[in-house]
Amino acid sequence: METIATLSLKEGMVIGKDVISKERVIVPANSKVDSVIIQKLNAFHVMTVSVMEPEDFASTYYAKLRVSKAFKAFEENYKTNLTAYKVAVDSFIYKKVPFRQNDLITIANNLVPEQMSGRLLFAYLYLLLPTEDNLTYAHGLNVALISTIFARWLSFNEEDTRNLILSGFLYDIGKFVIPYDIIWKSSKLNKMEFDLVKTHAFHGYHLLSKQNLNEHILNATLQHHERCDGSGYPQELKSDEIDPFAKIIAIADMYEAMTSSRTYREPMCPYTVISIFEAECFQKYDVKYVTTFIKHVAEELIGNRVRLSNGLEGEVVMNNQHNYSRPLVKCEDAIFDLSKQRDVKIVAVI
Repeated sequence: METIATLSLKEGMVIGKDVISKERVIVPANSKVDSVIIQKLNAFHVMTVSVMEPEDFASTYYAKLRVSKAFKAFEENYKTNLTAYKVAVDSFIYKKVPFRQNDLITIANNLVPEQMSGRLLFAYLYLLLPTEDNLTYAHGLNVALISTIFARWLSFNEEDTRNLILSGFLYDIGKFVIPYDIIWKSSKLNKMEFDLVKTHAFHGYHLLSKQNLNEHILNATLQHHERCDGSGYPQELKSDEIDPFAKIIAIADMYEAMTSSRTYREPMCPYTVISIFEAECFQKYDVKYVTTFIKHVAEELIGNRVRLSNGLEGEVVMNNQHNYSRPLVKCEDAIFDLSKQRDVKIVAVI
């Protein structure tokens, strides 16, 4: 809701609060402004009125956020900083200009100031829709931003936070030497294509090994597709052989890939992604890191409205500590404990 001068009123606007003069309502809230209302306000010498803004007409958290001034400002800021990141990447790949590490950290700080919560950042990223030619750049930027929040959740010191953010910016740099139409192919890759994609970890490591970078960053680039059970690539390493920063980036990479919009598909519901992590965390991901991640993501979702597989909508009121993808949801007067009602699940955050 916004307070504006009566002189700025335009027909079609909607009054946000009752307009009161001489202890009586002269124009009730939710009235659609027309010439008669404007004349009445002028006759009563009303100087300012409250009018509805786009978010006031939205009914859900994401709908309100999408049309909010705060998101519009973030979106513009994101575009500016994505361009800066893209210039840095292209200069490195095509002109061999070394990355200026402080510039990358500045980009992250511009988009994730200290006061920004994980809930707000993840919601903003969920709403963004990068253009097709920016998908690889946006993926790297988003993982760096997620890593900024992840470092807070892990209580990292300043140096480790810096190196984790830089890992997010640089770990996928090898994808820029793989044909774009293979990297972002919407259908399943054939074996030859997948084998080619898997080389991006080696390509990235080779490109960055010539730079003055922390060892964690180089290892995250080479090992972010390794899995604790040895099922990953390129070296089929097992848990104690994988750099901890690579383990963390692997989680941020997977979460970003599944919850971000693509030109060819909608983002996956965060609860679906959490359920995938829960099903695979003890085998593929480091339990300490993945548990911290899904715990905090789930905590950030408390209070959101969700749609259930049975068609009902409700509010997440409490998490189940042993099954974060199945919280307690209040639908009108009923409470659904999804950890017990296994035939019902969350299909969308709204």
